[in-house]
Amino acid sequence: MVIDTGSNRFSGELRVALHASGLTLDAVQRRLAERGFAIGRSTLSYWQNGHRLPTQPTSLLAVTALEEILKVPTGSFTEALRHPNSTPVSPELDMAAAAARIGVLMEGVGCPDGMATLEPLSAIQVAEFGPTGCLRSVRAVETYRALVDTDRFPILHGGEPGGRPELIRHEAVSGGRIGRVRRDAEANVVVSELVFDRFVRRGEHHFLHYLTFDDNEQRSLLLYRLVVTSRSMMVLDLGFHPDCLPVRLEEFERATDNGPDLFVRQRTLSPDRRVTLVRERARRGIVGLRWEYA
Repeated sequence: MVIDTGSNRFSGELRVALHASGLTLDAVQRRLAERGFAIGRSTLSYWQNGHRLPTQPTSLLAVTALEEILKVPTGSFTEALRHPNSTPVSPELDMAAAAARIGVLMEGVGCPDGMATLEPLSAIQVAEFGPTGCLRSVRAVETYRALVDTDRFPILHGGEPGGRPELIRHEAVSGGRIGRVRRDAEANVVVSELVFDRFVRRGEHHFLHYLTFDDNEQRSLLLYRLVVTSRSMMVLDLGFHPDCLPVRLEEFERATDNGPDLFVRQRTLSPDRRVTLVRERARRGIVGLRWEYA
């Protein structure tokens, strides 16, 4: 999914770099302060949302420090500021526009730091596909460690192209309740706020169990997870309907969603029409399963 960022290339690249780093704005602010730059958290928020751009000499020096902190190629942010209307050429930034749009949804549900407040330790997703090959539900069981004090967390589901996000919904089982919900019709993405009704303190663990239901009728041909930290364990378990079984099935890894394959392995269904992918220490990027129907 690639979406137009408009004229503000810098903000889109900054947002996707923040997301990839897993750092909160508070953490980035502290690291800038350690380097002698007094940049406020609100200023960083304005920069990533495109409400304000760094123009003063001190701010431009801070941008150079941001490149080091966020581990992006030297000069990428400053180049984006010099040429705001140009198109990003780095494959790692191909998702910048999508990340920027999702970031707006995150802010809309009261989670401006996105998913950077909790560190994933394990994630299990169990998906079920219907008799026409459409995704029907995903059960998620996830364990986190809090990186900052927080009382909420966003959960996200991206449906198939051409689907309607109003047909997608989240349901909390344990660990929180559904609060605010925001949808993006063009991207077919839904972000829901999971409210804990208590503060999870920094260093504490938190367990989430929730369901995603998708009533769209677009046939699915893959399911993947974005891995932002290699320390987490992930499991994808897919179940297929007996009236619609894949004839070819493989697992794959990529650095980005539209990048080249870094790893591919052929898989087969078990006797109960299921396939499971497990990564104890998945490398950062995209890890998933894809298939073909007859």
